[in-house]
Amino acid sequence: MFRSRAFAGGTGTMMLWAFGIFGIYFFTSLYLQGVVGFSPTKAGLAFVPMALFLALFSMISGPLTARVGAHRLVAFGLVLNAIGLYLFWLLGANASFAALMPGFLLFGAGSGLMNVPLTNAVLGAMPQERSGMASALLNNSREVAGLLGITVIGAVLRSRQGVALSHGTAPATAYLDGYHAGLAVTIALVAAGVVVSFLALRRLPSPAPATATATTTATSAEPAPELISSP
Repeated sequence: MFRSRAFAGGTGTMMLWAFGIFGIYFFTSLYLQGVVGFSPTKAGLAFVPMALFLALFSMISGPLTARVGAHRLVAFGLVLNAIGLYLFWLLGANASFAALMPGFLLFGAGSGLMNVPLTNAVLGAMPQERSGMASALLNNSREVAGLLGITVIGAVLRSRQGVALSHGTAPATAYLDGYHAGLAVTIALVAAGVVVSFLALRRLPSPAPATATATTTATSAEPAPELISSP
């Protein structure tokens, strides 16, 4: 299965995304409560616009994939994720609810744009009889990468925080230093995902061209394999 460029590259992209995003997602909640001073309820509410944007952009990702191709859309979604994370990296201890929204909204939009096309591309690269196995591998790779992300990025955060504390920095400021270090790692991982996804998912047939070619092929009575191999 991993001989398929789309399957291997798409799974790798999903792991890079999950490693970074899951890793920083947990610590963002701690940042909002321990550094910014949000209550648990307010911190939870800050994530709601992101979730709404994720759902909204997931619904429009199908038509967009047909227009621009999975490789461009997935890479663009990851770019939006990276920009959103960078906006979080610019925030300090006095961030307001409004100041958080640009980063959250970009993050939600980017995740919505990339998840569905990426999943479809990975599963579509496999024969139908292996679709169940491909789905299981993709889901498990995402969860394993997310678990590793929380562990590794947490270690980076705590290490940087410990250094700051040893120099007499206030606990909240020390956590912010560690959080920014974790964000830097996450941005680098997502940026790597942009390159991997763009290269791995290129030249995959998109739904619109495939349909148009199918009509032409049916009319000219050419065999189905020519349809599949056409660009």
